[in-house]
Amino acid sequence: MSKTAYDMCYYDSMIQKNRYLFRLIARNTNEPFRVIEDYMKSDYRKAMDRGNPMYLNKTPKQVLGSLGIKVNSEAGINEKYDEFILEWMADIYTYMQWKYDLKSADIVDKIKPEELYDKYFPLHEASLENGAEKLKKIYNI
Repeated sequence: MSKTAYDMCYYDSMIQKNRYLFRLIARNTNEPFRVIEDYMKSDYRKAMDRGNPMYLNKTPKQVLGSLGIKVNSEAGINEKYDEFILEWMADIYTYMQWKYDLKSADIVDKIKPEELYDKYFPLHEASLENGAEKLKKIYNI
């Protein structure tokens, strides 16, 4: 069995936080794919990857603040990007990083956000685990 990135007790909250974070990114930026990539390569994300509890417990708004993005809590749904797909992307990135103990920066270098967005169909029909495994094979991660 492979080693996971950090204790399982943080995994569910990381899934929820990243889902919310990706929704906030879509609602508060004009370039969500670039911002998602910036986040995945950020020092915050690097500390999360290492299992640092101080960073694993940061809120999505704190993470966006660290990227220089001010959150407008009244911002509406971004009509250009499907938020369900963005949540699925958050799940995939979080799961792959946690399950395979990979650096988020390495994952996003191989699977760009715009490519992952386009892979929602048909991968969303697979379980999260199977979808991640297929992506791992497709991108040779």
